[in-house]
Amino acid sequence: MYRIGHGDCFLLAFPREGGGDPVHVLIDCGYKPGSPGYIHQKTIEEIVAHIADATNSHLDLVIATHEHQDHLNGIWKQKEPYFDEFEIEKAWLAWTEDPTDDLANDLRKDHKDQLLGLIEARRQLALAVGDNNESINRLDSLLSLELGGADNAFDHALMFAAAGDPEKSVNKQGLKLFKDKASQNQGVLYLNPGDEENVPGTENVRVFVLGPPRRADLLQSEDPVGDEGFPGKGGAHGLSFSSAAQARGNGDAVTTAPFRDQFRVSEKKAKTHPFFREHYGQSSDVVNEADGSEVSPNAPWRQIDSEWLFAAENLALKLNKGINNTSLVLAFELPKSKKVLLFAADAQRGNWISWDDNTWKDGPKTTTAKDLLGRTVLYKVGHHGSHNATLDGQETDTYPNLSWMAKGKFAGEFTAMITAVNEWAMKQKPPWVHPLPSIEKELKRKAQGRVFRTDIDVPKKPSNVSATAWKSFRSRSEFEELYFDYFVFDK
Repeated sequence: MYRIGHGDCFLLAFPREGGGDPVHVLIDCGYKPGSPGYIHQKTIEEIVAHIADATNSHLDLVIATHEHQDHLNGIWKQKEPYFDEFEIEKAWLAWTEDPTDDLANDLRKDHKDQLLGLIEARRQLALAVGDNNESINRLDSLLSLELGGADNAFDHALMFAAAGDPEKSVNKQGLKLFKDKASQNQGVLYLNPGDEENVPGTENVRVFVLGPPRRADLLQSEDPVGDEGFPGKGGAHGLSFSSAAQARGNGDAVTTAPFRDQFRVSEKKAKTHPFFREHYGQSSDVVNEADGSEVSPNAPWRQIDSEWLFAAENLALKLNKGINNTSLVLAFELPKSKKVLLFAADAQRGNWISWDDNTWKDGPKTTTAKDLLGRTVLYKVGHHGSHNATLDGQETDTYPNLSWMAKGKFAGEFTAMITAVNEWAMKQKPPWVHPLPSIEKELKRKAQGRVFRTDIDVPKKPSNVSATAWKSFRSRSEFEELYFDYFVFDK
């Protein structure tokens, strides 16, 4: 687990069939600009150099889970492809990246059209209010998820290049590099939920594909419903300002006014009310009674010519909606012990809900998502521990949730990894609650303290965990400034 910042970068090593160097699998490589400085001063170049040293610049398999900056911008920076010197045998991506998939193509076309429109709206808004504006800054933060970029400041050159061709974005270039290298070995594979593969070069390390779902409604379903969510204030980004004041009755949304009747003035009365006549005038001959000056109905401060552009922020949220649910979710099953390593990327509610739709046949035996989660001993926590990327619930619930994980003999080894830099996240405007405290608390309870978090050097031993058990955990773990290393034994 590389301490890359607020983002994902994982290097897995499996025994190679027949012996020799390990089989190396890289899952994502990206981070949010500015976040590494809150944990260390290491650079992406140092992390890539370490990956090269550990693997002799040879990756048997790369997995790109989805198109977001904090998962991909460590692959390519402008004209500097970080992984240019690597040999890559295979590349796995979700079905949403498949150029021959009709549904994926429809989704991509809609997304591209919206992105181009949003970039143009951002350009016009900046002309109206300037680049140093809070709405512009929030827009840029959302656009950077789509376009990539590795600098603290928003990369305007990148934005304008992407305005002409989104394929020039850092995210797209990173995916292209992985695919181009793997294509030389006919090694690009697009995975669908319900698929099963083996990690190439291993002795039957099976991989079960849980998501993303092939249903548009589930891709759009981000937030937990009812008891599915953990308690506490959440918010993946907390940037939505479009919520209208609504009261619900008999299942219908009823729009209500923001003030009580005694504090309101009717439209008819407002037209003759002194305050409104003085400040909002009816014609060019309206006079301000205070100083005798003319009140012009066309005063610049009253014009709304550019006000519509502020809706671009909500358009950006709509554009971003569902991208996390396109995350490729994989369960790696070790051949001897049948332990499972679950990598959920940024999967949110709709992705989770879909997992139990899949089954896999193994001779007369049927494997289910509940079975795989029950054997999970390592959980890469979804979306930095955000409120909508780990579902709460009971073992008896019919939807996948945290209680399904690590049952029976697998419970004593359950370990979690949270890719979050909390101090950086909480300084965003508005703050990103990553990780959500109630989710982290439950993970620590369930894992008996065995929780790695990017911004915490070494996890603390809980008081109710024996010294012997903690020593066993520490003996399988390495805590370095650049990475955490953890061993799972297949026995």
